[in-house]
Amino acid sequence: MKAREVLKKYWGFDDFRPNQVPIIESIINGKDTLALLPTGGGKSICYQVPGLVREGLCLVISPLIALMQDQVNGLSKLGIKAAAITSDMSRKEIDITLDNAKFGGIDFLYVSPERLKTDLFHARFKQMKISLIAVDEAHCISEWGHDFRPPYREIWQLREIHKEIPIIALTATATARVREDIKTQLRLKDPSYFEGSFYRDNLSYEVYKTDNKLGEIIKYAKLFKGKCGVVYCQTRRDTKEVTKALIAHGISAGMYHGGLDAESRKQKLSAWLNDQISVMVATNAFGMGIDKPDVRFVLHYEVPNNLEAYYQEAGRSGRDGKASRNLAFIEDRDVPAMQKRLEQQFPEMEQIKMIYKAMCNHFSVAIGAGEFESYPMDMRAFVNKYQFDFVEVYNAFKLLELNGTLSFNESVFHRTKMKFSVSNTTIYSFQLKHKEYDGIITVLSRSYPGIFSNFWEIDERKIAKILKVSEKDVTKKLAFLEKQGLIDISWQTDLPLITLLHERLPDNYFTIQPEVYQHRKKVLLDKLSGMLNFLNSTDCRSMEILHYFGQQGEPCGKCDNCKDAEKNAYTMDELKDYVLHLLEDNAKTAIELENSIEGVSNNQLGKVLRFLVDEEMIELRNSSFYLKK
Repeated sequence: MKAREVLKKYWGFDDFRPNQVPIIESIINGKDTLALLPTGGGKSICYQVPGLVREGLCLVISPLIALMQDQVNGLSKLGIKAAAITSDMSRKEIDITLDNAKFGGIDFLYVSPERLKTDLFHARFKQMKISLIAVDEAHCISEWGHDFRPPYREIWQLREIHKEIPIIALTATATARVREDIKTQLRLKDPSYFEGSFYRDNLSYEVYKTDNKLGEIIKYAKLFKGKCGVVYCQTRRDTKEVTKALIAHGISAGMYHGGLDAESRKQKLSAWLNDQISVMVATNAFGMGIDKPDVRFVLHYEVPNNLEAYYQEAGRSGRDGKASRNLAFIEDRDVPAMQKRLEQQFPEMEQIKMIYKAMCNHFSVAIGAGEFESYPMDMRAFVNKYQFDFVEVYNAFKLLELNGTLSFNESVFHRTKMKFSVSNTTIYSFQLKHKEYDGIITVLSRSYPGIFSNFWEIDERKIAKILKVSEKDVTKKLAFLEKQGLIDISWQTDLPLITLLHERLPDNYFTIQPEVYQHRKKVLLDKLSGMLNFLNSTDCRSMEILHYFGQQGEPCGKCDNCKDAEKNAYTMDELKDYVLHLLEDNAKTAIELENSIEGVSNNQLGKVLRFLVDEEMIELRNSSFYLKK
């Protein structure tokens, strides 16, 4: 079947977007390919269509469980056979999934990079008929990227097993240095390279210094009242405060962050997607895989520490091509808070080791044991038990994940999954002897076809309703069936999930790699510096973003800096030079400078003065500006 026929059959579209065509053709023709498609550019289609056109299974490597599950659900609804191997699965469940992949029962297999390292996966991968290897979020392979994941560096080994199979690497945000690192680390062979433009002509990027950013958020939410938008915060506490303030001012708002239980997140997301609430106030937990076309505005109550994350968050808006605005509000206290946030990401080395040891003891993991075992982690209980600081523990787990020690998946929700581990005959014999279990066994076998050979997600609430008993009674019966060895079961959990990626090491052998601590800290400090330069820049915001990602463009005419330039008699560079000239002889107050320069707005002059102070070209003392000697 040809690419356009596949697109029409499964997605219902007559044709591709223009930038997708050459990428898809490159992969179908067996060429290694690197595709840089900014947020909303339709990356998934670029490997999903070739994965169906080429004969065999498409292996997709992705870093996030939520993203994998979203993709698998989406493909399944289209009638495409897809499965994922994630850290919340039992060994037996993984074994069955790999068997299905080996014998051709799956078109797309999604796998986290950590799972690629297991002997079990390698043994089965050798036996699979592979059509294509797709590396999603490929910037994770680079230590220079904003979301480095060391296990990505071992993906190249898959090529050694299936030497002639093409690889496609896809990402939405990568600087020139990261792009070269992707090619090198994946060992791509003479790859075709495709790059979409980072310029979004329907978006404005605006940054405003203020003494009351909450007031500004409320003001603009009222201005956009009735339209769909997102307000981004950096902490769960701030999402609560901003949401309360918006609701108090008559704005239809909801809250979304990783600390909410799965049902609450699902309800909030559904309400926002169906326009039952207009504004979602969220942390960066909100956004991955969400593609609502009519988001008219994104407001940043707090900005992230790097320009890649800011660009992705702002890029949630205007995906329908209509004019949309992105406004960030900055108070004086925000920059020190950003710097503190970064410092907190790197607890002392000895403290990380102590937290690792406490975690292993908490889960009763003996030295030499625990490899690929998963444990639900009640963070509050753990912190209280060992008298740790919550933020310190969280950041220690994130570093241990980077270190390849464990996988830390926050707020992973999965329903109870189970399969019968014995034959129909054995189950029937059990039913004859235990009449009180006849009802639940009958419901399970009839409601979930294939449950004797594969794991199925089950709904305890639905089963309880059919049997006219309590959910507690259903759980009790399932636990008994598990104890009798009749079923294999993975219980529902809403807690973050920790998976140990190798056996517990003795304290003296446990180390943190330099590239995930000292070097990583330097990279993130450089990225924070880039973000601060963007916030303080007096040039066109769109051009600043383009230059950061190695592209060129013309002034957008929409951002705050472009608007200021249009209203004023001077360009920003001209005004900088003029201010420095006026301060050569004597210090001046802001009012004196304003009176000395005709055709300049307070806003433009304020930006230039802040820029010159930040660059240490002038200094402010006793309400007057002095030329820095």
